[in-house]
Amino acid sequence: MINGINTLNYISPTNNPTDSEPKKELDKDAFLKILMTQLKYQDPTNTMDDKEFISQMSQLSSTEQIMNMSKSFQNMVSSQMNLFKVQASNLIGKNVVVETNKINLSGGFSDAIVYNLEEPTKVYVDIYDNKDNLVYTKDLGIQDEGMKTFNWDGIGTNGVKLPDGEYKYDVYTYKDGKKVKIGGLDGGKVDAVQFEDNQFYVLVNGQKYSTDKIIEISEI
Repeated sequence: MINGINTLNYISPTNNPTDSEPKKELDKDAFLKILMTQLKYQDPTNTMDDKEFISQMSQLSSTEQIMNMSKSFQNMVSSQMNLFKVQASNLIGKNVVVETNKINLSGGFSDAIVYNLEEPTKVYVDIYDNKDNLVYTKDLGIQDEGMKTFNWDGIGTNGVKLPDGEYKYDVYTYKDGKKVKIGGLDGGKVDAVQFEDNQFYVLVNGQKYSTDKIIEISEI
């Protein structure tokens, strides 16, 4: 002993870097240490009563159960995500139809705007730039039911040729005086499946689509 300090039980904080940072959360081991210290140094004339002791032990049990449940849940989620990745990879090479509202304009030619009509109706199309400015609008007239396409020449409503890039569109009709959107479609072979930010995407015709946009899957 040196100056009353037992050298075997004394550990300098600098000698144990792993304990240099305080724990931000009270885990079950820390909870148990606090409880045992409390029992060790309690006043013999005023010991912890049974109810208080049972209450603290119950807290320890609940803490441990919650931690175990949390770990089990994390393991389950991890297993599910791995299973989803395997299932999603089965889409590669298959034909899919996806909902979309985007087209690319290149050299005065745009991707075809494809949509499906369930009944004869009057159809309109609006096209917006990447700042959501309306640059083109057209009344396509009354069309029969079935799959339809519209090709935009890149000329705005004002007659000015617009720059190449990505544009958004709305295909819609009116029912009972209310605007009703008609979803645009794209389709083709799935070339790849990507996983980003806990979301799955398929690569079709060079475009990336979330899997929740897939409305039809078929073999080639």
